[in-house]
Amino acid sequence: MNFAPPPRSPLFHPARLLLWLAGALCALPGHVDAAGAAPSGPVRPLQRLETPEDRAALTENINRAIEEAQARRPRRPGAAPPLTTLTVQGPALPGLARTPPAETTTTQPAARPATARVAPAPDSGVADPGASRRYIAERAAELAASAPRVAPPPPPEPQHIRWSYEGDTGPQAWGQLHPAFAACGSGRQQSPVHMTAPHIATGPAEPLQPPPEAFLGTVVHTGRGIELEVDTHGTLMLRGLAWRLVRVQFRHPAEERVHFKNHPMATDLLWRSAQGQYAVISVPMELGAANPFIQRVWTHLPLAAHDRVQITGQGLALRELLPQDLRYFQYLGSLTSPPCTEGVLRLVLQHPATVSRAQWALLTRMAPPNARPVQALHGRMVRASQ
Repeated sequence: MNFAPPPRSPLFHPARLLLWLAGALCALPGHVDAAGAAPSGPVRPLQRLETPEDRAALTENINRAIEEAQARRPRRPGAAPPLTTLTVQGPALPGLARTPPAETTTTQPAARPATARVAPAPDSGVADPGASRRYIAERAAELAASAPRVAPPPPPEPQHIRWSYEGDTGPQAWGQLHPAFAACGSGRQQSPVHMTAPHIATGPAEPLQPPPEAFLGTVVHTGRGIELEVDTHGTLMLRGLAWRLVRVQFRHPAEERVHFKNHPMATDLLWRSAQGQYAVISVPMELGAANPFIQRVWTHLPLAAHDRVQITGQGLALRELLPQDLRYFQYLGSLTSPPCTEGVLRLVLQHPATVSRAQWALLTRMAPPNARPVQALHGRMVRASQ
């Protein structure tokens, strides 16, 4: 079936044909929806469209007519052609699947997009959107100010701080391990020191007279070295004060240096006055004859860290430890382990005592090295007794 009208008939103008066909098809079992502007005109009755093939042919003829009409009509500059859409539908025949509706759409060039206008949001009733945030921040500050202040926990007691002679807790870090150890890092009178001729002034000095009484004590392995805790002791007179022996410490190597010489071992005698001041007599030791004092202590040597052995029977005598010549160097220094307390009177014997190689080797096997590196003098003068 062909519905193409004669090309020169004014009655079948393409635009009129659209309206005419749309009206005629309304009476059919299917219907035609027409969208688009079309002038009014006479409508002629048409034959009924019974099959989908008839409707498809009708749609094809209509589209062809529209395209021919648009090709003959000149387009005004800037004018967009109208958009016309036809949909032809009809009833499905019994026993046949329904054919999807055929859509015909005339395309047109994309028009210039219009500027989108965003309508203002409805009034939410909040004059200042940031007011709620400020309110929350102010309330949080008020609650924080009213909350009870919790003081930071106090630092542990200094005696519970772990320190060592090497690694992360070695001498270079002592000053930062605890506030009580601050002098270890920032002190100006620290020990040990290296005593050389430019810093030594020689002159008269009072003689050193250690007490003759024997004493007892407990040998302790601290984990960092071997020490002797003195139980009974005599009195040392020095600088007009009475000093009492409280501890004997065995070090390897020796801490104090004299004229670029370092000894493999030293025995430090720690004294304390009634006023609470400390004094240390350091006895450098060189390899040679066996030392009777060391032999007595080594007889009670602990077997492991934190082991303690009490010395009983005959007491220990300092004369068995010390050399014959008791001349000494002296300067103001400090303790050589944390808390590195300053204001300590340091005396270093000018002549070493002797210790056998076996006695020295036993110490090095039982305890690690426990000598602090030498510290700066910071202008201090060392006095040597004549």
